[in-house]
Order: sequence, then C-alpha cells, then structure tokens
Amino acid sequence: MRREPKLTFRIIRRCAFDCPLCSTFSGVKRRGEMRQSDFRAAMDILATCDFRGTLNVSGGETTLHGRLCSMLRYASVRLPLARIAVFTNGDWVGRPGWRRRLRRMLAGPNVLVRFSLDRQHAQGAIRGAGRKITRKRLEAAERNRLRQAGQFLDACLASGAKPGVNFDFAFKGTADEARAYMRDLGPVPVYTIRLRRDPDKRPKEPGFFAVDAQENGSPLVYPTLGHIPRGEHMGGLETLATALEINRRSLERLR
Repeated sequence: MRREPKLTFRIIRRCAFDCPLCSTFSGVKRRGEMRQSDFRAAMDILATCDFRGTLNVSGGETTLHGRLCSMLRYASVRLPLARIAVFTNGDWVGRPGWRRRLRRMLAGPNVLVRFSLDRQHAQGAIRGAGRKITRKRLEAAERNRLRQAGQFLDACLASGAKPGVNFDFAFKGTADEARAYMRDLGPVPVYTIRLRRDPDKRPKEPGFFAVDAQENGSPLVYPTLGHIPRGEHMGGLETLATALEINRRSLERLR
C-alpha cells in the first residue's frame, strides 16, 4: 500500500488570535483568503490524481472564511478516499448558532474537525484581544478554552461524531503533555504537533506540501511546508499535480 503525502491548504490568513510562534504566520491584521472557485478547481485536480492522503484545511482561523462549510462538502465528495482535517481555534464554540455550524462542518464521513487546544492558543487569544499576557489572564484564558473544548466534545459525541475519526484535539507538544493539559476533559483523541521555536526555519521535509492563499486571494503551490517561509513556490494551481507527484516519489524513496 502506497504512502500518500499530506497537503495543507491555507484558505485564509486572518485569525482573531495572535499566537506566539504561529507555524502558519497568521494574525489579526493579515489579509487574503482563497476563492471558492480556486479551492474547487484544486479538488478537481486532486481527484484526477487519485489523491488519498490527508488534506489539512488550515488558516488563519478557518471559520472566518464564509465559504468554509461548502468547501468542506465539495472536498468530501470529490476526495472520498482522502481524510479532510479542518483546523480551528474553537473560539466560536458557545456563541449563537455554534452547534449548527459544527453540524455543517462535519460535512461528510471523511471530514474531521480538529480543535487546537494548548497554551500557545490561550496566549494567542489574549494577544489577539490586544492585551498583555499576565499569569492571571493566562489562567483565565486557559479555563475558558477548556470550557469551550468541553462543550465541543459533548456536542460532537451527541451528534454521533466518532472520536479520532470525525473530531480530535490538536496540541503543540508531546502526547504526555497533551494528556496532562487536557486531563479535565477525560480521555480524548489528540493530534500532537511539534512545537517549533523557529517556525521560519521549518525543514523542507518531503511528504508535506502546501497550497497557500496570498494577500490577493490567489493560490500558490509550495513543494514542502518548509518552502513557505522562504517564499519558494512552484507556481499556481497548474503546478499542483507536479507537486503531488514530487512528494509521492520522495515518500517512495524513503520506504
């Protein structure tokens, strides 16, 4: 069975949080979001290439994109054998209509909603509000985020979503650190991410490539995630199939 690459699609650059060491270099003042027509065109290309890997739909904060749910539905239909993982900071949980939004995000059997929950995001919530991080504010922010995470967990389970299949929690750090941080939630599915102290020096690892929305909304294709901070793109969507093949061949050589 062949190994398939992971493809990160950054559909929006803006985020209400301002997380230290943000791996996608997003922020409150960043601009640019992907057009739905470009996203659909990319899904059509991937379908033609029989993509069966993981499609990470990322931001910025993905739920700030007005077309997110329809984009997820299209990706789910066009790529039925791929895994569609949509990242969110979860700050919308608890607000009016949030349960309906969650149901719409769980658009297909192969869609997974990934709630980012760690100290980085608690700090980002404080900084995004234009406040200085203090111990008291950080403790309050973490309590609030854990409360939102608990609401998210309960709503997912009540809707019939399967842990680790349709939802999980992203944590920057080790599995042990994640279990300690989320102990009040009980045993929950966790996706750990390496906390990079220098995200601008991410290595050019094969098997992880990206399509990144620019300030004007146009998508650019990067052969690895490590090429993004260096601005070393391959071109527009016309290079997507080539980037996929490069990563497939790289993974084959690593077997």
